[in-house]
Amino acid sequence: MSDYQVIGKNIPKIDAKLKATGQAQFLPDLKLPQMLYGKVLRSPIAHGKILHVNTARAKKLIGVKAVITGEDIPDIPFGFSPATANKYPLEKKRVRFVGDEVAAVAAIDQDVAEEAIGLINVEYDELPAIFSPEEAMQSDAIQIHEGTKQNLAGTIHREFGDIKEAFKTSDYIFEDEFETQAVAHCCLETQGSLASFDYNGKLTLWSTTQFTHVLQDMLSNALCMPPRHIRVIKTHLGGGFGARMPMDSIDGIAAFLAKKTFKPVKIMNSREEEFGTNRYRYPMTIHLKTGVRNDGTFLVRCAKIITDNGAYYNQGVSVTSSAIGKLIGLYRVSSAKVDGYIVYTNKSWGAAFRGYGGPQAHFAVESQIDMIAEKIRMDPMDIRLKNVNQRGDKTIHGWKITSCGFKECIQKATKLAGWKKKRGKFKNRGIGMASVIHTGGGSRQSGYNFSSVVLKLKNDGSIDLFTQSADLGQGSNTILGQIAAEVLGLSIDDINVISSDTDLAPPDLGARASRQTFTTGLAVKFAAEDAKKQILSKAAKALNSDTKVLAIRDKKIYIKGRPRKALELHKIASIYFDENPIIGKGIYIDHISTISDPNGYGNFAPAYIFGCQVIEVEVDHETGYVKLLNVVAAHDLGRTINLACAEGQIEGGVVQGIGFALTEKTVWEEGEIINTSFLGYKIPTALDVPSIKTILVESNDPNGPFGAKGLGEAPIVPTAPAIANAIYNAVGVRIKTLPITPEKILEELEKRGKKDGKKINSY
Repeated sequence: MSDYQVIGKNIPKIDAKLKATGQAQFLPDLKLPQMLYGKVLRSPIAHGKILHVNTARAKKLIGVKAVITGEDIPDIPFGFSPATANKYPLEKKRVRFVGDEVAAVAAIDQDVAEEAIGLINVEYDELPAIFSPEEAMQSDAIQIHEGTKQNLAGTIHREFGDIKEAFKTSDYIFEDEFETQAVAHCCLETQGSLASFDYNGKLTLWSTTQFTHVLQDMLSNALCMPPRHIRVIKTHLGGGFGARMPMDSIDGIAAFLAKKTFKPVKIMNSREEEFGTNRYRYPMTIHLKTGVRNDGTFLVRCAKIITDNGAYYNQGVSVTSSAIGKLIGLYRVSSAKVDGYIVYTNKSWGAAFRGYGGPQAHFAVESQIDMIAEKIRMDPMDIRLKNVNQRGDKTIHGWKITSCGFKECIQKATKLAGWKKKRGKFKNRGIGMASVIHTGGGSRQSGYNFSSVVLKLKNDGSIDLFTQSADLGQGSNTILGQIAAEVLGLSIDDINVISSDTDLAPPDLGARASRQTFTTGLAVKFAAEDAKKQILSKAAKALNSDTKVLAIRDKKIYIKGRPRKALELHKIASIYFDENPIIGKGIYIDHISTISDPNGYGNFAPAYIFGCQVIEVEVDHETGYVKLLNVVAAHDLGRTINLACAEGQIEGGVVQGIGFALTEKTVWEEGEIINTSFLGYKIPTALDVPSIKTILVESNDPNGPFGAKGLGEAPIVPTAPAIANAIYNAVGVRIKTLPITPEKILEELEKRGKKDGKKINSY
């Protein structure tokens, strides 16, 4: 680290002062002259045909400026994949979940908009609704989308190696079923859009989006407008976590209302709407079968995954495919087979969520590994160390491990947590561990993986860095600024990051797949190196020297070894120095990962990250309450760019993982979500979070910027199975469904007590 001036340092986020002082503008803060307020009428039934929509009374209400239905918009669906999209901003023929969008209004204020929605009358022909994927797959089930047999949004089948031979040579075979639940993203502000047209017919959309250029393309298709007539600006965000990846219905609705009224229209979901109708993490049921040798060597892993897709096609197939890849890729196995079934139900549709299938897959694998270790009488730490991925490995499905701190993560986490000293030593207290593999630089799952940036040297020697990278609060703009500053010998204060505006910055895929540090970071590094080359070329002429002996530091160019003879950078930057302005361009295209063949074989990502978390709990036998005592989280991030950002990402991921493990669950009754507030939907508070100790393991990836890889998603992944394993170690009950509630623990304790002939107190 001593060789770097900026990289690896604990530098505050560049937007920290704006946010701390309240100057940062989030979408709810934005207000334009003559702005109208939009509101959406949503379906009260889970499934039915739309017979008639009567908007006459709403249109007559004073203060209402526009009312639209599905009949007023193009018959073009939107979704993550245009080829398979089947959701419309406003439905005009059929609704498929409670909350489906049917009509919308624009009014002079929120109260009038609310009243107008209540005046719209919709007649429905209610149809049978299906809420269980297993029920939806029955041959006689009603088709939620016409022409979809067994209501399958998609199927995935992967097979590698000789499955029969692997099971034949296994000393033990384990079969278990695990279930994960739907959970909400719980961003600080709700989903929103503000749309405005100018007199040239150009749309500007301020949105709570995670990627501006992709949203621009989706809007272009939905609105039948060329992309050049659409400008998308991402506002400050209080988190995204995958909820803000694709276009949302209200993006299109706000635009249609703004076009009709020729006034700005803002729509913000209420918190009740956010919980009740927004997208959630895909629930999965995973049947897992594993074959192992007596010595703990993993031989074969097979699984059947059923994913509750919800009502419309979004990312269910992609997330399930990602879960399958991680299920196979975690640890070394010689054979693997997984079948995935993605099933339509009459529930609000699912979305990406931090970890992208990893939390679901890892809960199953890492829970079963502890069960295997107990059966063959191995320490859970030792069985993991025996099977870890290593640098230079190529997995059975083609993943190339270019850097790997997996073993070191396990060793350091267990040592700091006191694994050997604490395991099984205290009554009702337990310690558990779990690991993770995840992409550390995006992927080519959608067919492409690239980033581009432009860097401009200003007259005072500072830098404008233009990027579509989306800072959602994780600090990516700070990371990119540090990379540029390191290359150019500047301080972070000299870098002005201008991001997430399609009119200003070149294309980028935005915040997804833990990609921004790696992919956009490389593009920034290339752009800074391009600019540096131009700067040194100019300086060489002025100093009558060779570029090879020149260096830049503290906004000065000097001959190495002779720092006193220096040229001020602002002189090089001045438009009066010569007629060649310095503009650096950087493009990174991922040629490391490959597009998989039909069987799914290929290198999924340009880099992979690893981690291990060890968690200590105490379980109350009387109430089933789980108290978290300590968390040690060791994560391989390649190279630390920003110490505080890295630690913050790990801590935040662990806290989200705690909610996934213990308290969070979206609850439906007859298709309607009933816990639509933070009173009914329990996320961890500061009082629920124990001490979290972070360990940053640096494996120095050969392809990443300064050796760095992504980090953002991995910390949420191993938390739930580590807690489940710790609970088992504490009280001897194995919970295979999430969340792990006190009721489930008491129920299992009671079953065990009856089996053992003991009386267990329970409520």
